[in-house]
Amino acid sequence: MTYPYLAQLDYDAWDGYQANRNRTFQHLYENNITNNIIMSGDSHLSWVSDLTWLDEHPYDPLTGAGSVGVEFAGSAISSPCPYGQNITHAAANNASAWLVKANRELQWQDVYYRGYYQMTVSYDSVKAEYFGIPSLVQRLPFEVSLANFTVVHDENRLHRPVGGGVVASGALKFGQTVVGNVSNNTETGEFVVTNLETFGYGQGPLGGEVTGVGP
Repeated sequence: MTYPYLAQLDYDAWDGYQANRNRTFQHLYENNITNNIIMSGDSHLSWVSDLTWLDEHPYDPLTGAGSVGVEFAGSAISSPCPYGQNITHAAANNASAWLVKANRELQWQDVYYRGYYQMTVSYDSVKAEYFGIPSLVQRLPFEVSLANFTVVHDENRLHRPVGGGVVASGALKFGQTVVGNVSNNTETGEFVVTNLETFGYGQGPLGGEVTGVGP
């Protein structure tokens, strides 16, 4: 993974365990082990990637050809953003766009929101739904639906178009980010229009910008 704020390898991630990672990839590719899902969390950021051994096997970020699975990684519920607790949503989305562009396998990334993801597993597919919590300093029932992803049995990649082509925060490769003001009241189950900028992490207004990210 390439980060803008690290001149060297990140020893708390796969960068610090390259031999282990390479042995894992070698075993998957050489034995044709498919339908792989890797889950992780608490990186204080959200990530969704095709699972591919870059520089060793061909991979097409547009179609996902060459992937042997998918990796889902979640943020944290209450830990601050590593880019700064007072980062604005616009600046956070710009950082996400940089990360998505710098990493070929990375299909979606969100810097801004603290939150979680939940997975639904069936014989035919795996679905992952990402949610953001709009405040760390107020006790609120609201959550924001950030992005939804599907992995179809035997496709061995994120189903295209990834995320349905649109997400509510962060950056989506070959897709759009549309920031809105709709949240789910988890106490009533109702979706409501809320002024999200009055919540947040001391992080400024969310706005309604629309951005696109290329390869």
